[in-house]
Amino acid sequence: MLFSAYNAQEGLDLFSIHAPDIVVTDINMPNMDGIQMVKKIRKMRQDTKIIVTTAFNDEEYFIRAIDAKVDSFIKKPIDPYKLLEAIEKNAIDAIHKREIDEKSKLIDLILNNSVGDAVIAVDVNGNVIFMNPTAQYIIGCLVEHAHGRPISEMFTIKNDYNNETFTLKSFIRDEVVDLTNHILMLPGGQLLTIYGYTSPIRDHNNGFIGVAIIFQDLNKLKQAQERLSYQRERFISVLIHDLKTPLIAISGYARRLLLGKAKSDEEKLKVVNNIKDISEHLLNTIEDTSCLLKEKADLRTFIPEHLQFDKILTMAVINCLPAMESRGLSLTLNNYEGVHHCGIRHITLAGDQRQLINMIENLLSNATKYAKSSIWVNYDKEDVSVRLTVTDDGPGIDEGYIDKIFDPYYQVPGSIKGTGLGLYSVKKVVENHKGFICVKSHINVGSTFEVSLPCDP
Repeated sequence: MLFSAYNAQEGLDLFSIHAPDIVVTDINMPNMDGIQMVKKIRKMRQDTKIIVTTAFNDEEYFIRAIDAKVDSFIKKPIDPYKLLEAIEKNAIDAIHKREIDEKSKLIDLILNNSVGDAVIAVDVNGNVIFMNPTAQYIIGCLVEHAHGRPISEMFTIKNDYNNETFTLKSFIRDEVVDLTNHILMLPGGQLLTIYGYTSPIRDHNNGFIGVAIIFQDLNKLKQAQERLSYQRERFISVLIHDLKTPLIAISGYARRLLLGKAKSDEEKLKVVNNIKDISEHLLNTIEDTSCLLKEKADLRTFIPEHLQFDKILTMAVINCLPAMESRGLSLTLNNYEGVHHCGIRHITLAGDQRQLINMIENLLSNATKYAKSSIWVNYDKEDVSVRLTVTDDGPGIDEGYIDKIFDPYYQVPGSIKGTGLGLYSVKKVVENHKGFICVKSHINVGSTFEVSLPCDP
């Protein structure tokens, strides 16, 4: 898009709204000259490419322009070909920088959200240059305290088979080193059995510049497997109960028919309708369980990309509208009825589209299940976060249960039957995106689920 302004102040006003990638300006303007305007632009956005046109040959102007970080100069009278050439060059530079920034964000997001894997990067001298949150937790040292320190001060690695201790040269090599069944020895004497490997890090010229150490704590992995086994058994128990109850009812109605206890056609029709209703409920339970199990499996695969949050929200809301309408519920989105006029600017973030849609759908489905008449959805940007709230006017949640509702397979006593995986899935998606979620609820008033996720500035 192209914007034009008659003076520097009008240019600043337009820049504050549209934040363009390239600005072409004259130096000599009334009230505020071009250099003053450039300095103000730099305070709003550092990476905008700025081309200055001038008829001045005064050295002072060029020094001021350089200090203001002007990218290109075009002398007057302006040669249109030179101007187009300067715009093209700066546009290419801006595009390349944006691509690099986006790739860097995605790489950082992937590394910092490596579920279960500790990732530590060291240079060729064995000094720490990166640690993801999992590594910081296992080692017990924050990255700002570890950065620049020798890895040998963090831990030592010993081969569990021959009791041989690894030296720096043993694993800082330009090849993959297997760390299966090795012992990680921490300074306090704690011993961790690990599973992992090292991988060489190369620069853009394919030069060896360091090593990435990737590993898992097998003790923690075993505990996680035990928890998973318990949760699986609990889920099977709940599922058997949910399937057994309607099957007993169907069997009873069928036996009533076979024994001839339903005498009149009206009684027979009633029994058949009961069997049909229970069968449909049973099929819905199986379908819901299947969908949520698939969602749970999808949580293990995190594929971040650059997304518009408002579009993600709109897709999820449209998917949930039929269920809301079937219950006669009204939906208010950012104080507007419906989904088409929400009155909010675009908000972009790096995230997994499938997970985010499932998260919002689960929050809306939960609200739809309990709301008496209305659901309110609001979202907005706060600094570098997008804040989403979903509110219903349902029965509310007792304070004693709020800390448990995100546990897998947990269901609040007296609540509407479900799989117990919906809110668990919501929390996992929020954690995958390095956000947070909280719940505010009042008995006989309703509940509000508030999600905050990191977004682009």
